[in-house]
Amino acid sequence: KTFAVDGKVLTAVDDVSFSVPAGTTHALVGESGSGKTTTIRLLLGLDEPDAGEIAIAGENLAGRSHKDLRSVWRHLQLVYQNPFTSLDPTWTVERLVREPLDRFKVGTPAERSEQVREALSNVGLGEHLLSRKPGALSGGQRQRVAIARALVLKPDVIVLDEPTSALDVSVQADIVEVLLSLQAKLGLTYVFVSHDLALVRQLAHTVSVMQRGRIVEHGRVGDIFDNPQHAYT
Repeated sequence: KTFAVDGKVLTAVDDVSFSVPAGTTHALVGESGSGKTTTIRLLLGLDEPDAGEIAIAGENLAGRSHKDLRSVWRHLQLVYQNPFTSLDPTWTVERLVREPLDRFKVGTPAERSEQVREALSNVGLGEHLLSRKPGALSGGQRQRVAIARALVLKPDVIVLDEPTSALDVSVQADIVEVLLSLQAKLGLTYVFVSHDLALVRQLAHTVSVMQRGRIVEHGRVGDIFDNPQHAYT
């Protein structure tokens, strides 16, 4: 993926390739400017690659119509980095979690309400929070709401963009526990972007190390962390 900046061509992502087996977690690590965010935007269909292909469950995303891609996006959801800015402060918890169901016209109104409650329960939140707005929640509760919102469509893949970096250390451990238990319970596949190597070791099965838009090292987390082969790693 290239961008034109001040008359020059900037290569943001080049020759990046990885696959994630279903039910596992793959981490993308690297400093700012390494291409992690562009890679995620390509995966989510927010940008189009100049070359190469992206396939989800064997379906190539390139050249698909927006309508056709909606069915793919339903199974691929994003949890943003900062729950203090990613949730509309004027909406209730119920509306925030329910909105994806309304957008995709899933089920009857009664079925949608039940799915909202199920998603909240899966992240450890009670029904008493349904009428609250984000301002009345703690940081950890907000991120649980964001995860519930991503879960409510029953996706196969969740993209996690630094999901704990905006939270206190004490809260981070709770969110990690939620993510691990959800993966075990629902068989979710995670693509996980992070600077936090301790968190990557805890959450991920495989890792790609990115530098200047390229992957310099890729493999199982234990192998890469215990015996890195590239100087940058």
